[in-house]
Amino acid sequence: YDVVATLLGSILLVGAIFYAGFPRMLSSLVGVAFCLLLSCLIALTLGQLLFGRLSMVSVGFCAILVGLGVDFAILTLGRYHQARADGESHQKAIAISVARLGRAVFFGALTTAVGFLALVLSGALSFSQLGVLIAIGIFVAGLFMCSILFLFVRDRQSAIRYDWLFDIVRKYVRWTVRKPAPMLIFSGAVLLLLTVIGFSPIPPLHFQASTRSLQPKNIRANRALEEIMHKMPVRWEPVLAIVRATNPQELHDYWQKISAHWRELQAAGKIKGFSTPAALCTSPNWMQANRRKLSTINFQAARETLEQTVDTEGFSRDSFAPAFALLDDLQHFTDPNVPLPDWRTQLPQSSSWWFLVDRYFGRDPLLTTGFVMTSQPVATHAQSKELGRDLAVAGVPMIISGWSYALADLQPWSHHQLLIISALMAIFDVSLLALLYRDLRLWLIQVITLAFGIGAMIASMKLLHIDLNLLNVLSFRLVLAIGVDYGIYVVLVWQKTREIEHDVAGVLKPVLLAGLTAVSGFGSLALARNPALTSLGIACAIGIFWSLIATIFFTLPAMAAAQPKT
Repeated sequence: YDVVATLLGSILLVGAIFYAGFPRMLSSLVGVAFCLLLSCLIALTLGQLLFGRLSMVSVGFCAILVGLGVDFAILTLGRYHQARADGESHQKAIAISVARLGRAVFFGALTTAVGFLALVLSGALSFSQLGVLIAIGIFVAGLFMCSILFLFVRDRQSAIRYDWLFDIVRKYVRWTVRKPAPMLIFSGAVLLLLTVIGFSPIPPLHFQASTRSLQPKNIRANRALEEIMHKMPVRWEPVLAIVRATNPQELHDYWQKISAHWRELQAAGKIKGFSTPAALCTSPNWMQANRRKLSTINFQAARETLEQTVDTEGFSRDSFAPAFALLDDLQHFTDPNVPLPDWRTQLPQSSSWWFLVDRYFGRDPLLTTGFVMTSQPVATHAQSKELGRDLAVAGVPMIISGWSYALADLQPWSHHQLLIISALMAIFDVSLLALLYRDLRLWLIQVITLAFGIGAMIASMKLLHIDLNLLNVLSFRLVLAIGVDYGIYVVLVWQKTREIEHDVAGVLKPVLLAGLTAVSGFGSLALARNPALTSLGIACAIGIFWSLIATIFFTLPAMAAAQPKT
Protein backbone atom coordinates (compact mmCIF):
# COMPACT_ATOMS: atom_id res chain seq x y z
CA TYR A 1 0.00 0.00 0.00
CA ASP A 2 2.71 2.50 1.00
CA VAL A 3 4.61 2.07 -2.28
CA VAL A 4 1.50 2.50 -4.46
CA ALA A 5 -0.08 5.33 -2.45
CA THR A 6 3.04 7.46 -2.09
CA LEU A 7 4.27 6.89 -5.64
CA LEU A 8 0.89 7.62 -7.27
CA GLY A 9 0.35 10.64 -5.03
CA SER A 10 3.78 11.98 -5.90
CA ILE A 11 3.31 11.38 -9.65
CA LEU A 12 -0.09 13.11 -9.71
CA LEU A 13 1.09 16.17 -7.77
CA VAL A 14 4.34 16.49 -9.70
CA GLY A 15 2.54 16.00 -13.02
CA ALA A 16 0.04 18.74 -12.17
CA ILE A 17 2.84 21.17 -11.27
CA PHE A 18 4.76 20.29 -14.43
CA TYR A 19 1.67 20.92 -16.56
CA ALA A 20 1.11 24.28 -14.87
CA GLY A 21 4.67 25.32 -15.70
CA PHE A 22 4.95 23.82 -19.19
CA PRO A 23 1.44 23.27 -20.59
CA ARG A 24 2.59 22.74 -24.20
CA MET A 25 5.48 20.41 -23.50
CA LEU A 26 3.53 17.34 -22.41
CA SER A 27 5.61 15.10 -24.67
CA SER A 28 8.60 16.02 -22.53
CA LEU A 29 6.74 14.66 -19.53
CA VAL A 30 7.12 11.19 -21.08
CA GLY A 31 10.87 11.74 -21.22
CA VAL A 32 10.92 12.91 -17.60
CA ALA A 33 8.96 9.82 -16.55
CA PHE A 34 11.33 7.57 -18.51
CA CYS A 35 14.44 9.15 -16.96
CA LEU A 36 12.97 8.90 -13.47
CA LEU A 37 11.93 5.29 -14.03
CA LEU A 38 15.40 4.44 -15.32
CA SER A 39 16.96 6.20 -12.32
CA CYS A 40 14.71 4.24 -9.93
CA LEU A 41 15.62 0.95 -11.60
CA ILE A 42 19.35 1.68 -11.49
CA ALA A 43 19.15 2.71 -7.83
CA LEU A 44 17.04 -0.33 -6.97
CA THR A 45 19.40 -2.70 -8.80
CA LEU A 46 22.50 -1.30 -7.15
CA GLY A 47 20.70 -1.29 -3.80
CA GLN A 48 19.86 -4.97 -4.16
CA LEU A 49 23.47 -5.73 -5.03
CA LEU A 50 24.76 -3.74 -2.06
CA PHE A 51 22.27 -4.81 0.61
CA GLY A 52 20.69 -8.00 -0.70
CA ARG A 53 17.35 -7.19 0.93
CA LEU A 54 15.58 -3.84 1.32
CA SER A 55 13.59 -2.74 4.36
CA MET A 56 10.06 -1.32 4.51
CA VAL A 57 11.37 2.20 5.19
CA SER A 58 13.52 2.18 2.04
CA VAL A 59 10.48 1.58 -0.19
CA GLY A 60 9.66 5.28 0.13
CA PHE A 61 12.65 6.22 -2.02
CA CYS A 62 10.59 6.11 -5.24
CA ALA A 63 8.22 8.89 -4.15
CA ILE A 64 11.09 11.04 -2.87
CA LEU A 65 13.14 10.45 -6.03
CA VAL A 66 10.23 11.50 -8.23
CA GLY A 67 9.78 14.72 -6.26
CA LEU A 68 13.48 15.59 -6.30
CA GLY A 69 14.63 14.16 -9.63
CA VAL A 70 12.05 16.11 -11.57
CA ASP A 71 13.68 19.31 -10.25
CA PHE A 72 16.57 18.89 -12.67
CA ALA A 73 14.17 18.31 -15.56
CA ILE A 74 12.24 21.45 -14.71
CA LEU A 75 15.45 23.49 -14.61
CA THR A 76 16.84 22.24 -17.93
CA LEU A 77 13.47 22.29 -19.71
CA GLY A 78 12.75 25.73 -18.31
CA ARG A 79 15.97 27.11 -19.77
CA TYR A 80 15.33 25.29 -23.06
CA HIS A 81 11.80 26.69 -23.11
CA GLN A 82 13.13 30.21 -22.57
CA ALA A 83 15.72 29.84 -25.33
CA ARG A 84 13.05 28.66 -27.76
CA ALA A 85 10.88 31.61 -26.79
CA ASP A 86 13.84 33.86 -27.64
CA GLY A 87 13.83 32.44 -31.17
CA GLU A 88 16.72 29.97 -30.87
CA SER A 89 16.73 26.72 -32.85
CA HIS A 90 16.06 23.35 -31.24
CA GLN A 91 19.73 22.29 -31.14
CA LYS A 92 20.89 25.74 -30.02
CA ALA A 93 18.31 25.83 -27.22
CA ILE A 94 19.50 22.44 -25.92
CA ALA A 95 23.11 23.63 -25.99
CA ILE A 96 22.21 26.82 -24.11
CA SER A 97 20.26 24.88 -21.49
CA VAL A 98 23.05 22.40 -20.77
CA ALA A 99 25.80 25.04 -20.93
CA ARG A 100 24.04 27.51 -18.63
CA LEU A 101 22.65 25.05 -16.06
CA GLY A 102 24.81 21.92 -16.39
CA ARG A 103 27.23 23.07 -13.69
CA ALA A 104 24.42 24.08 -11.34
CA VAL A 105 22.60 20.78 -11.87
CA PHE A 106 25.81 18.83 -11.18
CA PHE A 107 26.49 20.58 -7.88
CA GLY A 108 22.81 20.47 -6.96
CA ALA A 109 22.74 16.72 -7.53
CA LEU A 110 26.01 16.37 -5.61
CA THR A 111 24.83 18.23 -2.50
CA THR A 112 21.50 16.42 -2.46
CA ALA A 113 23.16 13.03 -2.95
CA VAL A 114 25.67 13.71 -0.18
CA GLY A 115 22.85 14.82 2.11
CA PHE A 116 21.00 11.56 1.65
CA LEU A 117 24.20 9.52 1.64
CA ALA A 118 24.92 10.93 5.09
CA LEU A 119 22.07 8.76 6.35
CA VAL A 120 24.61 5.94 6.30
CA LEU A 121 26.14 7.57 9.39
CA SER A 122 22.88 7.06 11.27
CA GLY A 123 23.76 3.45 12.02
CA ALA A 124 20.18 2.38 11.21
CA LEU A 125 20.06 -0.13 8.35
CA SER A 126 16.64 1.04 7.09
CA PHE A 127 17.67 4.68 6.77
CA SER A 128 21.10 3.75 5.45
CA GLN A 129 19.38 1.88 2.63
CA LEU A 130 17.00 4.81 2.03
CA GLY A 131 19.90 7.27 1.87
CA VAL A 132 22.00 5.15 -0.49
CA LEU A 133 19.09 4.47 -2.86
CA ILE A 134 18.10 8.13 -3.12
CA ALA A 135 21.72 9.29 -3.42
CA ILE A 136 22.30 6.95 -6.35
CA GLY A 137 18.97 7.81 -7.96
CA ILE A 138 19.38 11.58 -7.57
CA PHE A 139 22.87 11.68 -9.04
CA VAL A 140 21.89 9.47 -11.98
CA ALA A 141 18.72 11.53 -12.51
CA GLY A 142 20.79 14.73 -12.69
CA LEU A 143 22.93 13.21 -15.45
CA PHE A 144 19.92 11.89 -17.38
CA MET A 145 18.06 15.22 -17.24
CA CYS A 146 20.98 16.89 -19.02
CA SER A 147 21.27 14.21 -21.70
CA ILE A 148 18.62 11.54 -22.33
CA LEU A 149 15.72 13.87 -21.56
CA PHE A 150 16.26 15.96 -24.70
CA LEU A 151 15.71 12.90 -26.90
CA PHE A 152 12.02 13.25 -26.01
CA VAL A 153 11.80 16.97 -26.77
CA ARG A 154 10.34 17.42 -30.24
CA ASP A 155 11.94 19.86 -32.67
CA ARG A 156 8.61 20.93 -34.11
CA GLN A 157 7.30 22.31 -30.85
CA SER A 158 6.31 25.91 -31.33
CA ALA A 159 7.40 28.67 -29.03
CA ILE A 160 4.88 29.76 -26.44
CA ARG A 161 3.67 33.28 -27.05
CA TYR A 162 2.55 33.97 -23.48
CA ASP A 163 3.67 32.30 -20.28
CA TRP A 164 1.65 33.68 -17.39
CA LEU A 165 3.90 32.20 -14.73
CA PHE A 166 7.09 33.47 -16.34
CA ASP A 167 5.51 36.88 -16.75
CA ILE A 168 4.72 37.05 -13.02
CA VAL A 169 8.23 35.94 -12.08
CA ARG A 170 9.81 38.42 -14.50
CA LYS A 171 7.82 41.31 -13.03
CA TYR A 172 8.86 40.25 -9.53
CA VAL A 173 12.53 40.07 -10.55
CA ARG A 174 12.35 43.48 -12.26
CA TRP A 175 10.79 45.10 -9.17
CA THR A 176 13.12 43.36 -6.72
CA VAL A 177 16.30 44.22 -8.62
CA ARG A 178 15.29 47.87 -8.96
CA LYS A 179 14.04 48.25 -5.37
CA PRO A 180 15.43 45.41 -3.22
CA ALA A 181 15.05 47.18 0.12
CA PRO A 182 11.26 46.75 0.67
CA MET A 183 11.22 43.02 -0.02
CA LEU A 184 14.52 42.48 1.81
CA ILE A 185 13.26 44.27 4.93
CA PHE A 186 9.88 42.54 4.92
CA SER A 187 11.13 39.02 4.21
CA GLY A 188 14.12 39.43 6.50
CA ALA A 189 11.90 40.56 9.37
CA VAL A 190 9.43 37.69 8.92
CA LEU A 191 12.13 35.03 8.55
CA LEU A 192 14.15 36.47 11.43
CA LEU A 193 11.08 36.39 13.67
CA LEU A 194 10.39 32.77 12.76
CA THR A 195 14.05 31.88 13.27
CA VAL A 196 14.04 33.45 16.73
CA ILE A 197 10.90 31.49 17.59
CA GLY A 198 12.46 28.34 16.17
CA PHE A 199 15.72 28.51 18.12
CA SER A 200 14.27 29.95 21.34
CA PRO A 201 13.25 27.60 24.17
CA ILE A 202 9.75 29.11 24.23
CA PRO A 203 7.55 27.62 22.91
CA PRO A 204 9.32 24.28 23.26
CA LEU A 205 9.70 21.78 20.43
CA HIS A 206 8.54 18.55 21.99
CA PHE A 207 10.46 15.37 21.40
CA GLN A 208 8.11 12.39 21.25
CA ALA A 209 10.15 9.69 22.95
CA SER A 210 7.28 7.24 23.18
CA THR A 211 7.71 4.27 20.89
CA ARG A 212 3.95 4.31 20.32
CA SER A 213 4.43 7.26 17.97
CA LEU A 214 6.08 4.91 15.45
CA GLN A 215 3.32 2.31 15.37
CA PRO A 216 1.21 2.20 12.18
CA LYS A 217 -2.14 3.84 12.89
CA ASN A 218 -4.45 2.83 10.05
CA ILE A 219 -4.01 -0.91 9.74
CA ARG A 220 -6.16 -3.62 11.24
CA ALA A 221 -3.33 -5.12 13.25
CA ASN A 222 -2.73 -1.85 15.10
CA ARG A 223 -6.44 -1.29 15.69
CA ALA A 224 -6.67 -4.80 17.12
CA LEU A 225 -3.65 -4.12 19.34
CA GLU A 226 -5.19 -0.87 20.60
CA GLU A 227 -8.41 -2.70 21.40
CA ILE A 228 -6.50 -5.38 23.30
CA MET A 229 -4.50 -2.76 25.20
CA HIS A 230 -7.71 -0.90 26.02
CA LYS A 231 -9.38 -3.98 27.46
CA MET A 232 -6.18 -5.33 29.02
CA PRO A 233 -4.32 -2.16 30.06
CA VAL A 234 -1.86 -4.04 32.27
CA ARG A 235 -0.40 -5.85 29.26
CA TRP A 236 2.45 -4.53 27.16
CA GLU A 237 5.27 -5.90 25.07
CA PRO A 238 7.64 -8.19 26.95
CA VAL A 239 11.38 -7.75 26.90
CA LEU A 240 13.25 -10.56 25.16
CA ALA A 241 16.45 -12.19 26.36
CA ILE A 242 18.19 -14.13 23.59
CA VAL A 243 20.71 -16.76 24.67
CA ARG A 244 22.85 -18.96 22.44
CA ALA A 245 24.99 -21.83 23.73
CA THR A 246 27.56 -24.13 22.15
CA ASN A 247 26.14 -27.38 23.57
CA PRO A 248 23.03 -28.62 25.45
CA GLN A 249 24.77 -28.74 28.83
CA GLU A 250 25.93 -25.15 28.53
CA LEU A 251 22.41 -24.09 27.52
CA HIS A 252 20.98 -25.84 30.58
CA ASP A 253 23.47 -24.16 32.91
CA TYR A 254 22.80 -20.74 31.39
CA TRP A 255 19.04 -20.91 31.91
CA GLN A 256 19.36 -22.28 35.42
CA LYS A 257 21.46 -19.25 36.37
CA ILE A 258 19.11 -16.87 34.56
CA SER A 259 15.98 -18.30 36.18
CA ALA A 260 17.51 -18.08 39.66
CA HIS A 261 18.58 -14.46 39.11
CA TRP A 262 15.23 -13.41 37.65
CA ARG A 263 13.37 -14.96 40.60
CA GLU A 264 15.35 -12.64 42.84
CA LEU A 265 14.41 -9.67 40.64
CA GLN A 266 10.75 -10.68 40.77
CA ALA A 267 10.88 -11.02 44.55
CA ALA A 268 12.45 -7.56 44.78
CA GLY A 269 9.68 -6.09 42.60
CA LYS A 270 11.99 -5.04 39.78
CA ILE A 271 10.13 -7.17 37.23
CA LYS A 272 6.55 -8.37 37.17
CA GLY A 273 7.20 -11.87 35.88
CA PHE A 274 9.16 -13.97 33.44
CA SER A 275 8.96 -17.08 31.31
CA THR A 276 11.96 -19.17 30.26
CA PRO A 277 12.67 -22.46 28.46
CA ALA A 278 14.67 -23.73 31.47
CA ALA A 279 12.40 -26.76 31.93
CA LEU A 280 12.94 -27.77 28.30
CA CYS A 281 16.72 -27.30 28.35
CA THR A 282 17.71 -30.68 29.76
CA SER A 283 21.13 -31.47 31.21
CA PRO A 284 23.05 -34.34 29.55
CA ASN A 285 25.24 -34.60 32.67
CA TRP A 286 22.22 -35.08 34.92
CA MET A 287 20.77 -37.65 32.55
CA GLN A 288 24.01 -39.63 32.56
CA ALA A 289 24.13 -39.45 36.35
CA ASN A 290 20.55 -40.72 36.52
CA ARG A 291 21.44 -43.57 34.14
CA ARG A 292 24.31 -44.61 36.40
CA LYS A 293 21.99 -44.52 39.38
CA LEU A 294 19.43 -46.65 37.53
CA SER A 295 22.09 -49.24 36.79
CA THR A 296 22.43 -49.90 40.55
CA ILE A 297 18.76 -50.86 40.88
CA ASN A 298 17.65 -54.53 40.70
CA PHE A 299 14.66 -54.15 38.36
CA GLN A 300 13.96 -57.90 38.34
CA ALA A 301 13.49 -57.90 42.11
CA ALA A 302 11.37 -54.78 41.90
CA ARG A 303 9.15 -56.40 39.26
CA GLU A 304 8.71 -59.55 41.35
CA THR A 305 7.85 -57.50 44.42
CA LEU A 306 5.21 -55.58 42.45
CA GLU A 307 3.70 -58.79 41.08
CA GLN A 308 3.51 -60.36 44.55
CA THR A 309 1.89 -57.26 46.03
CA VAL A 310 -0.73 -57.09 43.25
CA ASP A 311 -1.57 -60.77 43.65
CA THR A 312 -1.69 -60.58 47.45
CA GLU A 313 -4.08 -57.65 47.42
CA GLY A 314 -6.25 -59.27 44.74
CA PHE A 315 -5.82 -56.60 42.09
CA SER A 316 -5.90 -57.25 38.35
CA ARG A 317 -2.50 -57.18 36.68
CA ASP A 318 -4.00 -55.39 33.66
CA SER A 319 -4.73 -52.35 35.83
CA PHE A 320 -1.02 -52.07 36.64
CA ALA A 321 0.25 -52.54 33.08
CA PRO A 322 1.67 -48.96 32.93
CA ALA A 323 3.71 -49.62 36.06
CA PHE A 324 5.21 -52.78 34.59
CA ALA A 325 5.93 -50.89 31.33
CA LEU A 326 7.70 -48.14 33.28
CA LEU A 327 9.96 -50.68 34.97
CA ASP A 328 10.80 -52.19 31.59
CA ASP A 329 11.62 -48.77 30.10
CA LEU A 330 13.82 -47.79 33.02
CA GLN A 331 15.68 -51.07 32.79
CA HIS A 332 16.10 -50.56 29.03
CA PHE A 333 17.82 -47.19 29.53
CA THR A 334 20.42 -48.66 31.87
CA ASP A 335 22.15 -49.97 28.74
CA PRO A 336 24.86 -47.37 27.87
CA ASN A 337 24.42 -48.16 24.15
CA VAL A 338 20.79 -46.99 24.19
CA PRO A 339 20.48 -43.27 23.27
CA LEU A 340 19.00 -40.96 25.87
CA PRO A 341 15.42 -39.81 25.20
CA ASP A 342 14.76 -36.42 23.54
CA TRP A 343 11.52 -34.60 24.37
CA ARG A 344 11.35 -33.23 20.81
CA THR A 345 10.84 -36.74 19.45
CA GLN A 346 8.32 -37.59 22.16
CA LEU A 347 5.99 -34.67 21.32
CA PRO A 348 3.87 -35.39 18.21
CA GLN A 349 4.26 -32.95 15.32
CA SER A 350 0.49 -32.38 15.34
CA SER A 351 0.51 -31.33 18.99
CA SER A 352 -0.77 -27.84 19.73
CA TRP A 353 1.98 -27.48 22.32
CA TRP A 354 4.42 -26.65 19.54
CA PHE A 355 2.77 -23.21 19.30
CA LEU A 356 4.06 -22.50 22.81
CA VAL A 357 7.38 -24.32 22.48
CA ASP A 358 8.34 -22.50 19.27
CA ARG A 359 8.27 -19.18 21.16
CA TYR A 360 11.35 -20.26 23.06
CA PHE A 361 13.46 -22.03 20.43
CA GLY A 362 14.83 -20.99 17.06
CA ARG A 363 15.61 -23.29 14.18
CA ASP A 364 18.87 -23.91 15.95
CA PRO A 365 17.87 -25.70 19.20
CA LEU A 366 20.77 -23.97 20.96
CA LEU A 367 19.30 -20.53 20.15
CA THR A 368 16.66 -19.72 22.78
CA THR A 369 14.57 -16.82 24.03
CA GLY A 370 13.20 -15.90 27.44
CA PHE A 371 10.48 -13.33 28.11
CA VAL A 372 10.34 -10.74 30.90
CA MET A 373 7.24 -8.76 31.81
CA THR A 374 8.37 -5.44 33.28
CA SER A 375 6.58 -3.66 36.09
CA GLN A 376 5.77 -0.79 33.71
CA PRO A 377 6.19 -0.16 29.97
CA VAL A 378 9.71 0.67 28.80
CA ALA A 379 9.42 4.24 27.51
CA THR A 380 12.76 5.95 28.17
CA HIS A 381 16.40 5.24 27.50
CA ALA A 382 17.15 5.31 31.24
CA GLN A 383 14.61 2.54 31.81
CA SER A 384 16.11 0.40 29.06
CA LYS A 385 19.65 0.83 30.43
CA GLU A 386 18.58 -0.01 33.98
CA LEU A 387 16.63 -3.03 32.79
CA GLY A 388 19.60 -4.21 30.74
CA ARG A 389 21.82 -4.05 33.82
CA ASP A 390 19.29 -5.83 36.04
CA LEU A 391 18.55 -8.70 33.65
CA ALA A 392 22.18 -9.46 32.85
CA VAL A 393 23.76 -12.49 34.52
CA ALA A 394 27.50 -12.77 35.05
CA GLY A 395 29.07 -15.33 32.76
CA VAL A 396 25.99 -15.70 30.55
CA PRO A 397 26.13 -14.10 27.06
CA MET A 398 22.72 -12.52 26.58
CA ILE A 399 21.15 -10.13 24.07
CA ILE A 400 18.34 -7.97 25.48
CA SER A 401 15.82 -6.97 22.83
CA GLY A 402 12.14 -6.29 22.19
CA TRP A 403 10.18 -3.62 20.30
CA SER A 404 9.74 -1.09 23.10
CA TYR A 405 13.17 -1.82 24.57
CA ALA A 406 14.96 -1.30 21.25
CA LEU A 407 13.08 1.89 20.34
CA ALA A 408 13.70 3.36 23.79
CA ASP A 409 17.38 2.66 23.18
CA LEU A 410 17.18 4.75 19.98
CA GLN A 411 16.60 8.01 21.87
CA PRO A 412 20.27 8.95 22.37
CA TRP A 413 20.89 7.86 18.77
CA SER A 414 18.22 10.27 17.51
CA HIS A 415 19.65 13.14 19.56
CA HIS A 416 23.05 12.32 18.08
CA GLN A 417 21.53 12.52 14.61
CA LEU A 418 19.92 15.89 15.32
CA LEU A 419 23.03 17.54 16.72
CA ILE A 420 26.20 15.95 15.42
CA ILE A 421 25.51 14.67 11.92
CA SER A 422 23.28 17.62 10.96
CA ALA A 423 26.14 19.89 12.01
CA LEU A 424 28.53 17.90 9.82
CA MET A 425 26.14 18.28 6.90
CA ALA A 426 25.96 22.04 7.48
CA ILE A 427 29.77 22.26 7.52
CA PHE A 428 29.93 20.37 4.22
CA ASP A 429 27.35 22.69 2.65
CA VAL A 430 28.96 25.94 3.71
CA SER A 431 32.41 24.68 2.68
CA LEU A 432 31.14 23.68 -0.75
CA LEU A 433 29.42 27.06 -1.16
CA ALA A 434 32.66 28.86 -0.28
CA LEU A 435 34.54 26.94 -2.97
CA LEU A 436 31.74 27.38 -5.48
CA TYR A 437 30.96 31.10 -5.05
CA ARG A 438 34.37 32.49 -4.03
CA ASP A 439 32.55 35.61 -2.93
CA LEU A 440 32.19 36.40 0.78
CA ARG A 441 29.02 38.47 0.41
CA LEU A 442 27.18 35.85 -1.65
CA TRP A 443 28.43 33.13 0.69
CA LEU A 444 27.11 34.98 3.75
CA ILE A 445 23.75 35.56 2.05
CA GLN A 446 23.44 31.85 1.28
CA VAL A 447 24.41 30.80 4.82
CA ILE A 448 21.87 33.20 6.31
CA THR A 449 19.25 31.83 3.91
CA LEU A 450 19.94 28.29 5.11
CA ALA A 451 19.69 29.41 8.74
CA PHE A 452 16.40 31.16 8.01
CA GLY A 453 15.02 28.05 6.30
CA ILE A 454 15.88 25.76 9.23
CA GLY A 455 14.69 28.30 11.80
CA ALA A 456 11.35 28.80 10.03
CA MET A 457 10.98 25.03 9.74
CA ILE A 458 11.44 24.55 13.49
CA ALA A 459 9.09 27.46 14.24
CA SER A 460 6.40 25.97 12.00
CA MET A 461 6.71 22.60 13.73
CA LYS A 462 6.33 24.34 17.08
CA LEU A 463 3.31 26.39 16.03
CA LEU A 464 1.63 23.46 14.26
CA HIS A 465 2.34 21.17 17.24
CA ILE A 466 4.34 18.71 15.15
CA ASP A 467 6.61 16.80 17.50
CA LEU A 468 10.02 15.44 16.72
CA ASN A 469 10.32 11.70 17.07
CA LEU A 470 13.02 9.09 16.92
CA LEU A 471 13.17 9.16 13.13
CA ASN A 472 12.08 12.52 11.69
CA VAL A 473 15.10 14.21 13.28
CA LEU A 474 16.84 13.04 10.11
CA SER A 475 14.86 15.64 8.16
CA PHE A 476 17.12 18.54 9.15
CA ARG A 477 20.13 17.28 7.22
CA LEU A 478 17.93 16.51 4.21
CA VAL A 479 16.47 20.01 4.22
CA LEU A 480 19.98 21.45 4.34
CA ALA A 481 21.04 19.31 1.39
CA ILE A 482 18.00 20.18 -0.73
CA GLY A 483 17.57 23.80 0.34
CA VAL A 484 21.11 24.72 -0.60
CA ASP A 485 20.43 23.64 -4.19
CA TYR A 486 17.93 26.43 -4.80
CA GLY A 487 20.46 29.03 -3.75
CA ILE A 488 23.12 27.47 -5.98
CA TYR A 489 20.86 27.69 -9.04
CA VAL A 490 20.02 31.36 -8.46
CA VAL A 491 23.43 32.59 -7.28
CA LEU A 492 25.41 30.97 -10.12
CA VAL A 493 23.14 32.60 -12.69
CA TRP A 494 23.37 35.94 -10.86
CA GLN A 495 27.18 35.83 -10.90
CA LYS A 496 27.50 35.37 -14.66
CA THR A 497 24.42 37.01 -16.16
CA ARG A 498 24.35 40.32 -17.96
CA GLU A 499 20.63 40.29 -18.65
CA ILE A 500 19.27 40.27 -15.11
CA GLU A 501 15.56 40.28 -15.81
CA HIS A 502 15.77 37.70 -18.59
CA ASP A 503 18.22 35.20 -17.07
CA VAL A 504 17.27 35.40 -13.40
CA ALA A 505 13.57 35.11 -14.18
CA GLY A 506 14.43 32.21 -16.47
CA VAL A 507 15.96 30.27 -13.58
CA LEU A 508 13.67 31.51 -10.81
CA LYS A 509 10.57 30.05 -12.47
CA PRO A 510 12.09 26.53 -12.66
CA VAL A 511 13.34 26.89 -9.08
CA LEU A 512 9.81 27.72 -7.97
CA LEU A 513 8.39 24.71 -9.80
CA ALA A 514 11.22 22.49 -8.57
CA GLY A 515 10.59 23.50 -4.98
CA LEU A 516 6.88 22.77 -5.31
CA THR A 517 7.59 19.34 -6.79
CA ALA A 518 10.01 18.55 -3.94
CA VAL A 519 7.38 19.58 -1.40
CA SER A 520 4.87 17.40 -3.25
CA GLY A 521 7.26 14.44 -3.32
CA PHE A 522 7.87 14.54 0.41
CA GLY A 523 4.31 15.57 1.20
CA SER A 524 2.98 12.48 -0.59
CA LEU A 525 4.62 10.40 2.14
CA ALA A 526 1.82 11.61 4.41
CA LEU A 527 -0.33 9.04 2.58
CA ALA A 528 1.83 6.20 3.91
CA ARG A 529 0.69 4.02 6.77
CA ASN A 530 4.24 3.72 8.02
CA PRO A 531 4.57 6.53 10.60
CA ALA A 532 8.34 6.65 10.10
CA LEU A 533 7.84 7.66 6.45
CA THR A 534 4.91 9.97 7.25
CA SER A 535 6.70 11.97 9.94
CA LEU A 536 9.87 12.22 7.85
CA GLY A 537 7.91 13.36 4.78
CA ILE A 538 5.91 16.06 6.58
CA ALA A 539 8.97 17.49 8.32
CA CYS A 540 10.97 17.61 5.07
CA ALA A 541 8.06 19.17 3.16
CA ILE A 542 7.83 22.00 5.71
CA GLY A 543 11.59 22.58 5.65
CA ILE A 544 11.85 22.60 1.85
CA PHE A 545 8.91 25.00 1.61
CA TRP A 546 10.62 27.54 3.85
CA SER A 547 13.96 27.07 2.08
CA LEU A 548 12.20 27.89 -1.19
CA ILE A 549 10.51 30.95 0.31
CA ALA A 550 13.81 32.18 1.76
CA THR A 551 15.59 31.74 -1.59
CA ILE A 552 12.98 33.64 -3.60
CA PHE A 553 12.12 36.43 -1.17
CA PHE A 554 15.40 36.89 0.72
CA THR A 555 18.35 35.64 -1.35
CA LEU A 556 17.39 37.51 -4.52
CA PRO A 557 16.79 40.94 -2.94
CA ALA A 558 19.84 40.46 -0.71
CA MET A 559 22.05 39.85 -3.77
CA ALA A 560 20.49 42.81 -5.53
CA ALA A 561 21.31 45.00 -2.53
CA ALA A 562 24.83 43.60 -2.03
CA GLN A 563 25.83 43.47 -5.73
CA PRO A 564 23.60 45.87 -7.67
CA LYS A 565 23.28 45.08 -11.37
CA THR A 566 21.43 46.80 -14.14
